[in-house]
Amino acid sequence: MALPNIIAGPILRRVEKDQISVWIACTREFTLTLKIYEGDNIELNTESGGFPSPGTGVVELITSSAQAPTVQFGKNLWIGVVRAEMQVPFQTGKIYSYNVRFESKSPPTEKGDLKTDGLLSDDKHLDRPQKALGYKKNVLPSFCLPADDPAKLFIAQASCRKIHGHGLDALAHLDKVIKDNLTKPDTRPQQLFLTGDQVYADDVPGATLRHLGALDGVGLITGAEGETVKVDNGNGAQEIEADIVSFPPYLRKHLMSHFAGFSSGSAHSHLVTFGEFCGLYLNYWSIRSWNIKLLKEVQKIQADNKESVLQEVADSLLDSEAVEDDPNMKVLFTDEFGERPDAFDLVLTEDTRPIFEEDPPGEKFNAWLEKIRAKLKNELREVAEFAKTLPEVSRVLANVPSYMIFDDHEVTDDWFLSKRWNNQVLSKPMGRDVIRNGLMAYAVFQDWGNVPGEYVPIPPQGGDAGDLSERTKFIRKIKEYCNVIANGLPRDNLRSDIIGPMEQMLGFGAEPAKVKWHYDVPTGPTKTFVLDTRTQRTYDSLNSPPGLLGEDALRDQLPNTIPNGNAPFTFVVSAAPVLGLACMEELVQPAAASVVGIKSTTGKNPGLLAGMLKRDFEAWGFNPAAFEGLIERLSNLKKVILLSGDVHYGFSSVLDYWKGSAAVPEARILQFTSSSLKNEEFGLLHLYRSAIVQKLLTGIGDNLEKLGWKDHVLSVSGDVSIRNRNRLRQNPAVIPIAGWEPGATVSIEPDYRWRLTVITDENVRSGDPIQNDIDLEDENAVKEGYKKVVQRHLDNFISGVHRRMVWPSNIGLLKFVQDGTEWKVKHNFIFSAGSRDISAKNVGEHIKHEALLVATGDEATRPELP
Repeated sequence: MALPNIIAGPILRRVEKDQISVWIACTREFTLTLKIYEGDNIELNTESGGFPSPGTGVVELITSSAQAPTVQFGKNLWIGVVRAEMQVPFQTGKIYSYNVRFESKSPPTEKGDLKTDGLLSDDKHLDRPQKALGYKKNVLPSFCLPADDPAKLFIAQASCRKIHGHGLDALAHLDKVIKDNLTKPDTRPQQLFLTGDQVYADDVPGATLRHLGALDGVGLITGAEGETVKVDNGNGAQEIEADIVSFPPYLRKHLMSHFAGFSSGSAHSHLVTFGEFCGLYLNYWSIRSWNIKLLKEVQKIQADNKESVLQEVADSLLDSEAVEDDPNMKVLFTDEFGERPDAFDLVLTEDTRPIFEEDPPGEKFNAWLEKIRAKLKNELREVAEFAKTLPEVSRVLANVPSYMIFDDHEVTDDWFLSKRWNNQVLSKPMGRDVIRNGLMAYAVFQDWGNVPGEYVPIPPQGGDAGDLSERTKFIRKIKEYCNVIANGLPRDNLRSDIIGPMEQMLGFGAEPAKVKWHYDVPTGPTKTFVLDTRTQRTYDSLNSPPGLLGEDALRDQLPNTIPNGNAPFTFVVSAAPVLGLACMEELVQPAAASVVGIKSTTGKNPGLLAGMLKRDFEAWGFNPAAFEGLIERLSNLKKVILLSGDVHYGFSSVLDYWKGSAAVPEARILQFTSSSLKNEEFGLLHLYRSAIVQKLLTGIGDNLEKLGWKDHVLSVSGDVSIRNRNRLRQNPAVIPIAGWEPGATVSIEPDYRWRLTVITDENVRSGDPIQNDIDLEDENAVKEGYKKVVQRHLDNFISGVHRRMVWPSNIGLLKFVQDGTEWKVKHNFIFSAGSRDISAKNVGEHIKHEALLVATGDEATRPELP
């Protein structure tokens, strides 16, 4: 069967005034050429060989180094980042267009571009739906640079997008924003920051896992021999071929916990091999990479998602006829068990072993299969929603420069959660293999585009000159690994010559990691600093909450002075929110994590803190030394805008920071959190949408105020609680003002103070009261007024449209408005409220938070002890 030449991309990556980079994945080896044009709505002529129509006056910009080879990462998977250097810099306030041309390096010779490969048309391409990347037929995709004038700057941010997560894919909403503002460089998104959990490697739908890398019967990754992982089953470590027969979907949790040491609670279909990681990324980014049989089944649900259709599709994916072309799957899903590989025994537990020892299969197997069928149906409903809007998502990624950083789910839930977790996982060869495979895929699919200048996977002709970056060394080892796997080369020295050096680069041994994942990028008048808060952590003890950045890492990743000398503000990306919700971080999460820790003390992982997101004990605030160190560093930048995700709800907050005895704040730090793109909480967690819980989670009262001392021995007088006395013995010593008894004193003045406030949407909405709904002097008015209040609360509960916290799938948009001599930042959330149709009229900027970049009025009054 014919395959698309391009199976993912183009994805627009790093764009600066002097350069542009585009990421693309193909099924053959090609040489890629990037063509850049000034203007929008540039149409390709059918007879022009991939160039704009003659006589249209279109200007092709002169570039250098605008050609790159694709690199082999699988038997039929070739990926390239083609980077053009501009001889005349791009200008802000203008729109530019681009085309990617490809030419095969080996017979049969083939030439083409975005048009010839069907990417500039809404027509189906090889039975897969497609959206024209230029929004009109034969029109090229386009982009614009971040404006130098903050009043014209427009940034988008989001995180946490799971293929079978609940809710709509909010990233598709951005497609409508681009389409409505296609020719307006000041009102279309200029940069997109994806702040973590771009894929969920630990939580994969079973049907998706079964087809990863299997594109229409052709394997993308492996040759005749598959990938292996090293498993220590108590009889010495052995190389085990890791495929869906040895490690089937829905049966991997025991494998991942016992042999890899992982703690994810959703690891039933956890990724294992590099090829599986690659396949998942491709499926998240492009419908062209989906197995056509699976896609056609999913499209039945898109056409009609009744329970009967879900049942029919689930049955068809599980019965023997559906797996006829995939006989290995009969080992798992049908009664034609046959002979299983020895490695299958590794996935079985005391509970599951009897199921598969029935011969012939009987009641236990059938009961287990019914549970799998029910789980599959739930997954398929959301997978169908994901696939439905995936062409729009692909179009977004082709028209906005995007920048990415991992959180934990790109590798596994709880990744590097605690020192105990690290010791447990890195001591197991399979644990190291899976983390390495996840980071290899992250480098190829995400980080390469963040900093393309640091990646040179293929040495230039004549060899390399000068020192190679650690990123270049790493991707060349990935390339060597893939060359062996894809082309069936001898594997005798694979571990010693390739895998071992990669593990050293990643810091799996005694030495620190050599590959660093943080980076910065120009954003209009300023810079954005993207932090790596996963691999540069610090741990006080085996089970203590981690510091998300150690002191040395903090100095490496964040400057101590304002960028560009005079930037009006600085962007900083941290996957986890820095300025979280006070009650969530000081009460709800610690209590939940403690319960998990207590419950696990009698199990295999004493004290291990793990599980669902809201129980993960790894917020910035849980490690006071790391948190206060970060805030102090940020305060040197004066005006900071933090972009984060992770927590599956959106919110905005602001922190004012005073140093020493200063009467006015030294710095103001704004926290904007947008999450999740597609992973809404539901079920009992809908209670979080209620008004009283919203109030509790965002803190009773308006502010959280604290005082801090660093490197001091303190004494106190007066009535001071035991908890506060203990806090004052720490370094830094930090105490909240709330709960401090009047008259109690500390021996010296604080070194710093800060106040954290959660931002509320104060905009008038439809249905808001124009005046008081309840008139106590009028019996009928009281009755009707209470009805109105209850109705508003009910409407908010159903829609998730609240003043402070945003629960539906959402994406955040940042804009700036001049307010006197200062800038006001607007953080607007877009999502579908109460609708499953992203084109519905109720898709819009539903919640609007805003804050000045300088404290005014009472905000500027410093916190004091009572």
